[in-house]
Amino acid sequence: MLPYVILILLALICAATDVTPVRNRIVFALPFFMVMFMMAAFRDHLGGSDYEMYELFYSKVVGVGDYLRGSYEPYYRTKSVESGFVFLSSMIRSIDFTHGPYLFMFVIALITFSIFIPSLKEYTPYFYIAIFFYMYKAYFWHDFTLARQAVAIAFFTYSIRFVKRREYWKYIVLNLLALSMHHSAVILLPLCFFLNHKFSVRTILIAMSVAIVVSLIGPSLYEMSMRLTETIGLGKRLALYASETGRINPLNFIEIFVILFCALFYREYYEQKEPYFNIFLNLFMVSSFIVIAFSSFDIFSRFKEYFVIAYMMLVSYMVGHVRSNRNRWIIFAFLSVYIIMGYFRYIMVFDDGGLLPYKWILW
Repeated sequence: MLPYVILILLALICAATDVTPVRNRIVFALPFFMVMFMMAAFRDHLGGSDYEMYELFYSKVVGVGDYLRGSYEPYYRTKSVESGFVFLSSMIRSIDFTHGPYLFMFVIALITFSIFIPSLKEYTPYFYIAIFFYMYKAYFWHDFTLARQAVAIAFFTYSIRFVKRREYWKYIVLNLLALSMHHSAVILLPLCFFLNHKFSVRTILIAMSVAIVVSLIGPSLYEMSMRLTETIGLGKRLALYASETGRINPLNFIEIFVILFCALFYREYYEQKEPYFNIFLNLFMVSSFIVIAFSSFDIFSRFKEYFVIAYMMLVSYMVGHVRSNRNRWIIFAFLSVYIIMGYFRYIMVFDDGGLLPYKWILW
């Protein structure tokens, strides 16, 4: 447990330097990012069943020369895994001097961290508050488990700047690359056509109302879809990809309500202060619609992971732009308690305690 405690304490200290800026905060930031990266890059079989899946997948990946000649083995999805990720894996295999998945996991972590983390500085002046929230919301799930999608998320995160600049072709190219890493990135391609649009409060509330209605009738839609697809022989396939997983987590609903209320109430102020605010509000609306409307269906669970950045950015704005220094510290204190509780809860419950104790390959 000690490595996890050290990591979140460093994250807390760094975030506090956004609440009240201090000099030489690199003294805290450098150890924080080193520990954050090393815990993901050098973990030893931590990440649930996905780690085992990637280990087995990588065991059958061949060097890039053999891959280009088409001689890799069609085993354990090496031919159905997205072609971009297979090619990346083959490149890693070509230089791999280890036995096992260790260099593979290291390179994946290196790629995701080197793209994702620096990208955030473009979008918020309260960079460390955003990262602090990420530690609770997605760090373990993204960086310990979602290898393919973590790379896709990194490309998407970097591409958001091109929506603001209206350089849509760059956005599309980067997300086509993301699509070659994980098929769920297909949802990202059409977003560039409306992320710059400012939707009215009325439109946003209507969208949320529709999401609630869809959530309520979701089980009935599932049954109707199953019956329809069974008549054409696709029932089993739909059941695989659209299986029900239960209702929305109440904490997710509370987060959505609180963030949405604050974002809309102080909308004009945030728009004046933050050039990317409207884009992240729109991304948050997409995420909220998916979470509320389709929480019962497993196929949609991966889509929402791309939009964690919207939570991070909006939360950083909401804390960082509190005008009173005293109130800013009070809000930050409550947020810190919430983040730390969620962080340790995730460690305890993920994979029935599979993250404990922390194990890495260095010793």
